[in-house]
Amino acid sequence: MHSAPFEVRTEHVVCPMCALDRPAPYRARMYRIGETRFDLVRCPCGFVYVDPRPDGPTLGKMYDDADYYTDGYNLGVETENYFERRDELLVHYDGVVAELERTICKPGDLLELGSAGGFFLEAARRRGWRVKGIEISPPAVEYSRREMKLDIHSGDLFEAPFAPRSFDLVVADNVLEHTTNPQKVLEKLRSLLKPGGRVLVIVPSYVNSPFFRLILFLQRVVPRRFLGEQLVKILKLDPDADPKGGGYPYHILEFDRATLTALVKRAGFEVERVEGSVPLPAEVFKAKRTTPRVLVLRAIFRTLDFGMRVGVLPGARLTLVARA
Repeated sequence: MHSAPFEVRTEHVVCPMCALDRPAPYRARMYRIGETRFDLVRCPCGFVYVDPRPDGPTLGKMYDDADYYTDGYNLGVETENYFERRDELLVHYDGVVAELERTICKPGDLLELGSAGGFFLEAARRRGWRVKGIEISPPAVEYSRREMKLDIHSGDLFEAPFAPRSFDLVVADNVLEHTTNPQKVLEKLRSLLKPGGRVLVIVPSYVNSPFFRLILFLQRVVPRRFLGEQLVKILKLDPDADPKGGGYPYHILEFDRATLTALVKRAGFEVERVEGSVPLPAEVFKAKRTTPRVLVLRAIFRTLDFGMRVGVLPGARLTLVARA
């Protein structure tokens, strides 16, 4: 949990997608800060969100926590601290940027919202992009400035000193689910793009998916020892089994394909494509011993990932590209 206790204040919110205030219970006691528990609710429009949620100052204190980059940032999918994966991530993001150059646009002016330690931006810069970032986490800003010598705005998107129509590509990777007003964020990003510029949005969608609802049902018959403690944590099956009690509500919003696409269109973008996938957990895919359990789980995850990428299955993670 947070390195020092702090006052937890909450606020009731209406659906950030449609502004209705008729939510149904979805997943009780999903998260916690100290002794304060947070529930997920589901709107009739299909959107899932935390209500009541931490208020603005409480959210700020949550993200001002170096421990986030061990547990919260990786969401249990990785077992190592984010910063200690520097070399691995630089190689990974080099491949990601190469794919963006092939499918979206050639090197130009790039802005990343939620730039974390700057590994994606550094990989892009090495390939010839002119890069800038925005990050609200002080430990991440300090690291990316010190270690990467990157131009990072520390603070809020709406206070960033960037002129309208400045960028060819804006990337928001695992960011929108943390925001209190995602449509306003997307509209601001659109204003920063050059005419014809693209936005790349990546959000988790597992919790607001048929998979999550099905797994909650199936866990009654699947032996927990087969899944293992780490996978139970990744799948968010039992917050009370987590020593941190479910952890901070880092995701205050939970998208699915329909709500994400509608939101991006409403912000004035033309959606070009949406692709689903599933994160591959390190506990399974970096395991040193290939036991029968590991082999079975690898096969399951790879099959799911393939089905999501070809559109047969709903994605546990969504990648959307849209044009301004």
